[in-house]
Amino acid sequence: MATIIPNLSTAQIASLSTLVISRLTTEDWAAFSTAQIAALTTAQVAVIPAQNLALLSTTQIAAMETADLRAITTAGIAALTTEQLNALDSAQIAAFNNTQVSKFTTAQLSALTTDSLNAMSTAQFAVLSSTQLPP
Repeated sequence: MATIIPNLSTAQIASLSTLVISRLTTEDWAAFSTAQIAALTTAQVAVIPAQNLALLSTTQIAAMETADLRAITTAGIAALTTEQLNALDSAQIAAFNNTQVSKFTTAQLSALTTDSLNAMSTAQFAVLSSTQLPP
């Protein structure tokens, strides 16, 4: 499928079933353009396995819409690299729900920029445990 993906329109990407999305390989995900990533639906993003999310490039992650970021599972959040989180703008970081934020690792929190930290809500900070906070 990796050879087919570059030839799919954004409308065709958005019409792929969640079953197809959930079964894409590492090579398939590497073939996605940022426009194709942005075309994914919230339901599609919700079924991307954590190990595949962790392999997306920083430009691919940054191309996700805020509603789609909210669909990432808690396992997916924990799998994101510090580079991926740092590639998100402050509005994207602020868009994560409290359950997702509660799964941030110490390394992920340490990697966030001052602007991203400032964009987080009081409720988001309230769900963090003392073990998550950087020393």
